[in-house]
Amino acid sequence: MTMPKLSLYTSLKIIIFSVFIVHLFYLIIFFLFRQEILAVANILSVSIYLFTLKLLFDSDENSKIAMVILQVEILLHASLCLYILGWGYGFEILFLTSMVSLFFISISFKFLNKAISILHIVLLIFFFFTLDTHSNNNGFYKETLFVFNLTISCIFTIITSFLLESSNLFIFLSILEEKEMAKNILNHDPLTGLLNRASMQQILNQKELYKNKDFAIVMCDIDNFKKINDTYGHGAGDAVLKSLSGIFKSTFRDEDRVARFGGEEFLAVVTGIKKDAAVNVVERVRETLNKNIVEFENIKINATMTFGVVAHDGTGEFSIEKMIKQADELLYAGKRNGKNIVMSADYDPKG
Repeated sequence: MTMPKLSLYTSLKIIIFSVFIVHLFYLIIFFLFRQEILAVANILSVSIYLFTLKLLFDSDENSKIAMVILQVEILLHASLCLYILGWGYGFEILFLTSMVSLFFISISFKFLNKAISILHIVLLIFFFFTLDTHSNNNGFYKETLFVFNLTISCIFTIITSFLLESSNLFIFLSILEEKEMAKNILNHDPLTGLLNRASMQQILNQKELYKNKDFAIVMCDIDNFKKINDTYGHGAGDAVLKSLSGIFKSTFRDEDRVARFGGEEFLAVVTGIKKDAAVNVVERVRETLNKNIVEFENIKINATMTFGVVAHDGTGEFSIEKMIKQADELLYAGKRNGKNIVMSADYDPKG
């Protein structure tokens, strides 16, 4: 069973709403047993919690203020009930539950937490020595409130522990997500969203990914990119880079890896297929690029690319560095042969 992922702020809203419901029950109980002062006090408490809920729904930044209101209201309400009713009605249990819970609250003012905790202890000691511990009030009324308060304390403890566990899980998952996002930013080129050179180099260094497998190294370069920048500006060049990178992402296969290797130069690793199939994948990318029109400030640009493909059949030793060098040489041979072409060859271990 998967635990719901609740933020601390959502948990606080649930806790305060639960306390709001509890005070509605208090209002009914005190009204039925004709405790006018306590009934009026609970009307005030209900109003306070409605206001607190509004604060929370207005902004999560009000969470600390909402927590202060919750702490102070519980302290004052329990004190008033103890003072009027005496011991044995269960409000001393609420005192202890509230006091213990303060040590586990992370959305709060730490100094105020300590101050309220000390005030809890002082008031409990004061009430213990000044109030009648053997109140003879209506037995049924007393037992009803005691059972109700004991039940509320147990439920509140269970809910609080569940919400704390859930919110801690939320925090943990949020940290993992932020870590993954940071890793993603670190490993990808910010303009194109493709892998950057450093992360591609890490992939290339993992030779076990290619050993005894068919794969190909693809080097490619945007044709006449300097002319695009000089004619239309670097903004147009960036638009071309982003557009062509989008085509790479959608046309290369999921198992392939593509990186921006330099300014307008890209490197791809095509895995799990033989040379002819790898060339077909690259040809499909080239043909898609030929049909692509990049629009920038009412200018339409059709940018092409030249490709160099070096394939390895999975037998014998290989050098990634040599394969990249050979693919780069094929790329520039394609530039000399008119550009917008795919040049391919088998890996030459002597090259």
